[in-house]
Amino acid sequence: MDKEYAYHSAVVFCYVVKNNEVLLIKRNMPPDKNKYTVIGGKKEREEDLVTACKREVYEETGLILENVRLRGVINFIIEGYNFETMAFYFISDDFSGEPVSTDEGQLEWCNIDDSYRKDGVSEFYLKITPSIFTEEKIFLGSISVNKGGGIKNLNILEA
Repeated sequence: MDKEYAYHSAVVFCYVVKNNEVLLIKRNMPPDKNKYTVIGGKKEREEDLVTACKREVYEETGLILENVRLRGVINFIIEGYNFETMAFYFISDDFSGEPVSTDEGQLEWCNIDDSYRKDGVSEFYLKITPSIFTEEKIFLGSISVNKGGGIKNLNILEA
């Protein structure tokens, strides 16, 4: 019997926080175009995950991250694609500079509690963010996504 192995792309997301606020971006491009979410993007070839996280934050905000902490990993299974995406979620409150919006989208500091009720916030942000802020342990999970980009199934566990 032949096994079918999963091939993966990798993306990183970073919750940049200060004074009980999270830095959100209203994306100008897919995925999540015109939705609020956190900074992130694709890992480049031969790049480690922390470097990818710091690069994405710098490219999208101009902020220089000093330290980041891994909070969790979620495997995205997207209907109709022959690969899966591993998403690595980081958090940082150790950075320098002031955020500046770019072509990627508009940046906005938002109170963490208020962010769950913000108009236009991404469905993925709403489902994943509680695990970022409520547990100290790293979480693992999987999300099945339909062809339209909506969440079909979500399973998040503590590691």
